[in-house]
Amino acid sequence: MGDWGELVGEQVARYSQPKSLKNKVLVVVAYDSVWKHHLELLKEDLIEKINKKFPEPLVEKITIKVGELPEANPVLNPNYNKLERVKSKRVRPFSRKKAPSRTLTPEEKKLAKSLPDPELRTLATRLLKRVPLEESPEGDPGDGE
Repeated sequence: MGDWGELVGEQVARYSQPKSLKNKVLVVVAYDSVWKHHLELLKEDLIEKINKKFPEPLVEKITIKVGELPEANPVLNPNYNKLERVKSKRVRPFSRKKAPSRTLTPEEKKLAKSLPDPELRTLATRLLKRVPLEESPEGDPGDGE
């Protein structure tokens, strides 16, 4: 019962839930008659899938009823919380490091001061501080020519 999502798939598991298993009869609650019909068509495959995992047949018959499903599925697997923690961890994509900040050259300062909008002036200054200066062939900072 704890592996219902794996047996039927995530979408079907959202709209159906096993309720009980007694005397080899599995009772399943479906959200509505459409999902009940869908599960009726899958009965034989479900019985086969369930019994494949066990040496003796666990389920011989499946009964499907229409009813209300609880908001959250009950936790039937004791390791459920551990599994959820593992699933929720995502690997972050490669992130670039910030370029080192530098002081502005007199020309850059003059250019930034010439901008009429104060917000634009601030953004230009911040951007220019992150742009690395090109090195001239002699090793001295130059004008990039």
